Amino acid sequence: MTLVSQAATLLQLLGRLHPEALDGIRPHLPVLGATRHLHLAGHGSGPAGLNPQPLPPGAAELRLAVAGTVGAVANAAIIARLSGGDPGIVLTEVGDDWCPTPPGGRIPWPRHWPLPWPPGEPYPIDPGYATPAVQAQAALAFQAYASGVADEELGAAFGALAERLGQAALANAG
Repeated sequence: MTLVSQAATLLQLLGRLHPEALDGIRPHLPVLGATRHLHLAGHGSGPAGLNPQPLPPGAAELRLAVAGTVGAVANAAIIARLSGGDPGIVLTEVGDDWCPTPPGGRIPWPRHWPLPWPPGEPYPIDPGYATPAVQAQAALAFQAYASGVADEELGAAFGALAERLGQAALANAG
């Protein structure tokens, strides 16, 4: 059992007592909890909706963006598999983007998916803080896909990306 697989199992157990711990990690369920309300508050309701300028994303919005991007990447890999292509190509390319070497001073993001912050704007979150968190969340979400699909080849490809992201998160955490 890999490191990410073990961590995912522990989180599943924690989720029995605190389901909100799984928000943004379980790919097939909507994100629930307080962050959903924070995310929606900046999009047209209440005083934040009166501000004509877009609000920069915070940790909650970044978490939602990671969950959405993981779902889109996974769907692209599944579609590649169903159309006779190699899902590993999609997942390896995303892994190259999310696990750059060296990581540099920016938050890594898959280049074919929209950034969760305005282009050219300064990062609203310190990249040193956000990078390992983004990688860890993506690792756990891809591990959920790896554990949830019956197709062994596709599951192995998801698992390989999950392990790569998990190792990158640990390397960037220090």
